[in-house]
Amino acid sequence: VRCAAAAAVLGVPWRVCRRHFGACPSPPPPSQSHCRLGLWMPAYSALVSGGAVRPPRATCLLLASFAAGSGLWLLVGSQKEEQPDVASPRTQRSARSAAQLAKWFRWQAVLASEAAAHTASPGKGSLALWGDSITESWRGTSYGTPAGRANGTPAVLAQTLARRWPSPAVLAISGDQTQHLLWRLGDGGELPPPLASDGALTAVVMIGTNNLGAGHLPGPTAEGVLAVAREYLRRSRGRLLLCALLPRGHTAARDTAARNLDAGAASNLGSTSAGRRRGRAAPAPLPAALRPQRCAVPLLHARGGEGQPAAA
Repeated sequence: VRCAAAAAVLGVPWRVCRRHFGACPSPPPPSQSHCRLGLWMPAYSALVSGGAVRPPRATCLLLASFAAGSGLWLLVGSQKEEQPDVASPRTQRSARSAAQLAKWFRWQAVLASEAAAHTASPGKGSLALWGDSITESWRGTSYGTPAGRANGTPAVLAQTLARRWPSPAVLAISGDQTQHLLWRLGDGGELPPPLASDGALTAVVMIGTNNLGAGHLPGPTAEGVLAVAREYLRRSRGRLLLCALLPRGHTAARDTAARNLDAGAASNLGSTSAGRRRGRAAPAPLPAALRPQRCAVPLLHARGGEGQPAAA
């Protein structure tokens, strides 16, 4: 294989392959003994002419880099596109880098542990907030690391929702899309049996804006939002409040996409069998103060503190 790769891709003569890579099978036809793809390098002139010169170190490094890059390309290319309504953890398709992908899995494991350890306050029930970076801002973090843009936001949570539901569970990961939350509720372990069996549990879900940002259309994204709602209602005995998306930007196209997604999800939420049978699901429309004509882009993430209005 090494002989064939060197001969076909980099133009290394077959006799040089035999000498430097070990024994090879019988040589290929003459027409294939050198590279025909125009990937010649000056360093190979000595190899072609003499056949006795060892490949320079730079050439070996080039071969190694080429092999590694080709392997990564094949790995990413072989993965299927993520679908908004099909459960999937974060993959190379939706992660900006390998480091971010590793951070996602580490943080998701922390959230699963917190969900397993969460207990309701006697007589007050439980509150769980699932979502992406907008929801994770309630923790003041991004992937579990303190985020400057969310300074003061945990204090706002403590002064508002936490007064009604002590110690609310904030289970959110920056950048997540509907398919990721769908996976987290199931295989990810963020809705464990003790939490799912709590009839006093109230779940607040805001998800889908990153699907639009990744290029998914409003229709498929709305199906992903509904898939999350159905999964939660199927697995749990609690109630669900499904939040409308915050405006994505100043352009009409982005705001229209978000509104179309909200309208599609809201109109179909009541048709889910679990929601219709138990009456446990309700959409939360966007408040007038946060409608596109009155909302700037920085309000996309909740903020707290002096001079920083809370957007949720």
